[in-house]
Amino acid sequence: MLYGKKVIALCTSRVYDAQVNEFIRTLNSLLDHRKYILFIFSINNDMYWEDNNVNAGTSVYSLIDFSVTDVVIIMDEKIKSKPVSGKIAADAKACSVPVIHLDKDGDGDGDGICINFDFEKGFELIVRHVIEEHAVRRVHLIAGFRDNSFSDARVEVFKKVTIENGIPFTDDMVSYGNFWAKPAAEAALKLVENGRLPEAIICANDVMALGVCAALAEKGIRVPEDVIVTGFDGYDEIYFSMPKISSVRCGNDTMAGVVFDTLMGLFEDSGSAENMFEDRRRMKGSLADNMRTGSMPSGRIMVTPELVLNGSCGCPDSEPPADVYGRMNAGFYRYQDDIRRMFNISEVVQMSDSFEKIAEYMKDDLLLDTCCIINRSCLCRENDYFSAESISMGKRFEEERILLYDHNSDTYDLRPIGGSSLAPNLQKLSEREYPVIFTSITYMDKPIGYVCFSYNSCEMPDYSKTFQISTALGIGLGGFIIRQYQRYLNEKVEEMYKNDFLTQLYNRNGFFAAFQDFKEKRAYEGQVVSLFSADLDGLKYINDHFGHDAGDVAIKAVADALRTSCPEGSLCARFGGDEMIALVFGNSPAGEIAAEIEKHLDRFNAEAGLDYTVSASCGYCTAFFDESFDFDYISKLADENMYKIKKNRKDEIT
Repeated sequence: MLYGKKVIALCTSRVYDAQVNEFIRTLNSLLDHRKYILFIFSINNDMYWEDNNVNAGTSVYSLIDFSVTDVVIIMDEKIKSKPVSGKIAADAKACSVPVIHLDKDGDGDGDGICINFDFEKGFELIVRHVIEEHAVRRVHLIAGFRDNSFSDARVEVFKKVTIENGIPFTDDMVSYGNFWAKPAAEAALKLVENGRLPEAIICANDVMALGVCAALAEKGIRVPEDVIVTGFDGYDEIYFSMPKISSVRCGNDTMAGVVFDTLMGLFEDSGSAENMFEDRRRMKGSLADNMRTGSMPSGRIMVTPELVLNGSCGCPDSEPPADVYGRMNAGFYRYQDDIRRMFNISEVVQMSDSFEKIAEYMKDDLLLDTCCIINRSCLCRENDYFSAESISMGKRFEEERILLYDHNSDTYDLRPIGGSSLAPNLQKLSEREYPVIFTSITYMDKPIGYVCFSYNSCEMPDYSKTFQISTALGIGLGGFIIRQYQRYLNEKVEEMYKNDFLTQLYNRNGFFAAFQDFKEKRAYEGQVVSLFSADLDGLKYINDHFGHDAGDVAIKAVADALRTSCPEGSLCARFGGDEMIALVFGNSPAGEIAAEIEKHLDRFNAEAGLDYTVSASCGYCTAFFDESFDFDYISKLADENMYKIKKNRKDEIT
């Protein structure tokens, strides 16, 4: 429980899909939001049963906090990945959280409650209607994929009904359309070309039926006068074809009602079921027997689809669902001007120079009712976030995540967020009558973060934005993170070009680039400058007697003495070997700086305890920094002073 309410976690794909949206709207309308919170975890990507490559979008499922979740609903047929659905179920089971699977392939024994449409029974309804009601004898099936469980089951139903009606079954009565329009159309045209046009073509789904009707129309073949065509699934599109397609409706509103009854059975909340439809009331009595077979509820509930008859089989057209036209109109909404606006935001996000600027750009009407959370490691510009090594670490969100943008806040603070607090003001969002939706933000198959959507509706115009927003932010943030790392690399290359590796002082190139910049800015024009020339004493002796590593230690010690003794803003450089210079701007006493360099080296020698003494000869020259300033001439004077000091020291030793 969370905030005194039971938490229902719905795992699905593409909340903007008409069927998924219908399920969410119906389930949400049945729930008592004083007692229940509906969290939706959704991916945008299509996945396929046969493909075990798990994409980064599925990282959104790792956000489920099973410590506060009371039940998990997995829309297996929408996610279409056994490894992904299996992982969610296994995580839930490990935390003793009940699981409800919707349209799960396989028997599902011991793997939670499985609520499935009885596709075989539904498909049998349409096959029997064509053969028995329309007295068709020459009938052909366009199935889905070969060796696919859903397709094979429909072939078996077709075979059973034809044999029962005295029609000898042969293998050439079945073609395969791969559950898609084009291959189904090609299969139908092949029948026409071979002179084998049947009285009826029964398609294993609506998409194939629509494709077949269009292909036959181009050949001048009339439906249903010349050939009956039927589909299966009951998609909205069947009401917009000419003629309308006869099909079998797998109503997601009906499925949502059965799920609601199941939830009430799990929570033993009969009082919340007062508004259930009558046919679902009759089912409720048998739920306990189906669900409770141990410490974790399991079992199977079958939902029979509804036969929908239309003109494509010769029957009068049926009335479409009341909101079908509204859903179809809403389906076009996603292609409107919002897409252009979102990708404009994506572009400016990519070109930003800070996360603060990104948050500013995200203050757009399109991002109302949203907040954006990212992985903390995205903030580290030194991190090659999208490297192969990084990607192989896993496709789950980091424990520590950062709030990048919240439409309810005018402040920008990159504050941490995590645990059950998946979003700011989550308690307030949970008090509303609408679900909270979470969708991953990904780039180059790597999770960057996620978006939390808190719309005050369950309607398609809002839900269609989830794809636009998460995709645009993925492109924008992914591009920004790459550019951020590239800027860091460029700075490192520039630093390597301008700085001496051993001492971290400017090298000769870096010094003159900085010196030229000072001249062009004219910031110190007319001021006094002092040029110091420092040279390590006895470097050859140290190298010969103690090794070149010892020589490097001595060179670095002199460089540190020069840098720390000069005021901030001075230009310090190693020109080569043991030769170093410093250009000091302002009225800093040059003699005191030279004395401080010697004191620094004295402290170094006292603390380091080396077998040799590090000392440096330091000469300087003072001049005015104006148009007459001649660096070469001043440098020569400083060198001469330095060599005088060095010679005097040698004379003192001898």
